[in-house]
Amino acid sequence: MPRNQTKRVTIRLTPEDYDTLMWKRIEAAGLTWREFIFKMCTEGKVVSNDALRELNKELRYQGNNLNQLTRLAHQREIKVIDLSELKKLYERLLDTIIERSE
Repeated sequence: MPRNQTKRVTIRLTPEDYDTLMWKRIEAAGLTWREFIFKMCTEGKVVSNDALRELNKELRYQGNNLNQLTRLAHQREIKVIDLSELKKLYERLLDTIIERSE
């Protein structure tokens, strides 16, 4: 069941404050603005994880590559795809998540 998000909170920031928040959100390994602000307001902190941030960045790149390969496959431009690098990335991501949860 979708959440009913009908309430809105608006704040005004200086360009410097906005940049500071933007960098803190980026350091938080890919949280959306809503997730970042909600977590900061409810928990008072957002934990930055360099390993997950790097994996998240790489995962985005691999996702873009996968989308391009899928498009080319549908256009019959390519027939064989080597996904071994993507598999290694997913294995690294899972290893990092398991490490952090122990």
